[in-house]
Amino acid sequence: MNYKGFELGIAIQIGKLFSVHYFEYSKNFSFHGEKHNFWEFVYVDKGEVTVTAGEKDIVLSQGNVIFHKPDEWHNVRANGKIAPNVAIVSFECESPAMKFFEGKVLKVGQEQKNLISKIISEYTNAFSTPLGNIFTEELKLKEAPDIGAEQLIKQYIGEFLILFLRQKAPAIQHKSFTVNNSSSMVNILENFMMAHISETMSIDRLMKYSGLNRMGVNRLFKYHYGVSPIQYFIQLKIELAKKYIREDNYNITQISELLGYSSIHYFSIQFKKTTGMTPSEYSNSIKAMSPLDSASQEFLKPERIK
Repeated sequence: MNYKGFELGIAIQIGKLFSVHYFEYSKNFSFHGEKHNFWEFVYVDKGEVTVTAGEKDIVLSQGNVIFHKPDEWHNVRANGKIAPNVAIVSFECESPAMKFFEGKVLKVGQEQKNLISKIISEYTNAFSTPLGNIFTEELKLKEAPDIGAEQLIKQYIGEFLILFLRQKAPAIQHKSFTVNNSSSMVNILENFMMAHISETMSIDRLMKYSGLNRMGVNRLFKYHYGVSPIQYFIQLKIELAKKYIREDNYNITQISELLGYSSIHYFSIQFKKTTGMTPSEYSNSIKAMSPLDSASQEFLKPERIK
């Protein structure tokens, strides 16, 4: 037999990677802006930010993503009230299909959220450059990066973009509907946890509130977050603690009390176990990033903008 292979087409071809960031901004953070000759997307994981794109100011809420085309002037700033979490990925892509993303602000679905998490995860497997380094100009590969990590980053960015391009396809709508049913229940339970964030949480309380059995509750959180419900509740507490620290309206003792900890000592232990830093160390790291110091101001002079 005379077999002939079919050369597969590529709708989105990702070239170089320039940066992957995950920032936990203070409530007063403001980046003065830049432009460069490659694509960038900014995704708001938590809170709210205002983004300048060209001559437009755009408010992005949690779950929104904006795409900056090459050579578009852009910046990002917090609103002075909420300390936001933001993921930023910049990359080279010359595929004609990218025309779709020019000037677009889109809502990110659960599949795309998972892909952003995978991009960040594989980035840490491949590169030693910190996620929170706001002035990254060149990525540094690890001495022994995980095999295939760079390839997976390209794959996940491409898949992230293709899902937006195909979002009107019936098959994608049906799949999203199935995922969203599960997402709705986990969101209901997450809202319940947040409403009782200063209390003690148990599987029994979650079972009673949701009508699910023990296995159902555990599977739901394992599927969406990869951890048990109680571990996720602790993560919510610590994330809220980090937000309070960045907003700087309460001291650490007050934050501990607001979150229902029996002692500041236990709060500090759980905070460090979750984040790798004590509350004070985390506070100092945020203050070091914002407001920008004189060295950063020098970096951001117009002649330094690419």
